[in-house]
Amino acid sequence: MNLSPKKELILQTVLSLSMFKAPVMKAKGFTLLELLVVIAIIGVLAAVGIPAYQGYIADARDKEVQNTLQSIALQQKTFYSENFVYFATTEIDSDQSSLINSGLFGSSAGPLPTVGSFFDFWIVGTISEEVVIGFAAVAQMKNDTTKTFTINQDMVKTRVKSDGTAMDGW
Repeated sequence: MNLSPKKELILQTVLSLSMFKAPVMKAKGFTLLELLVVIAIIGVLAAVGIPAYQGYIADARDKEVQNTLQSIALQQKTFYSENFVYFATTEIDSDQSSLINSGLFGSSAGPLPTVGSFFDFWIVGTISEEVVIGFAAVAQMKNDTTKTFTINQDMVKTRVKSDGTAMDGW
């Protein structure tokens, strides 16, 4: 082949470059299938874990309110030994935490939460001859009125189940 020196030089350069091919880089990253498997595993773990976690939270709230009711009952015993009557709130079915803290515990801070509590607290008095001779301390969940705990002067504990029936003990 008779090519001009310029064309021959270009041809040789092209041929020499084609011999030195750059190595092909393997693509980095995850395949769609791998991502779908990971998302499915996370979904299963969330489906199992979230309800269990919420159950633990509900149990902790129940234990906290039970401990608070026990504190009220024990303080009622002290109040009775000093005054020969039990303390009772004037209203029922509404939160009386501030009144219980100041009247029974003698403190505005008291053991009962007055803000942000999940439960309403009140004390129902048993009255005989205008004297409170018994009490029932009540805690009722604010957004679920079927969840109610009570304790009385004899330390008898009652929990109202979700179907509305009372169950002794907590």
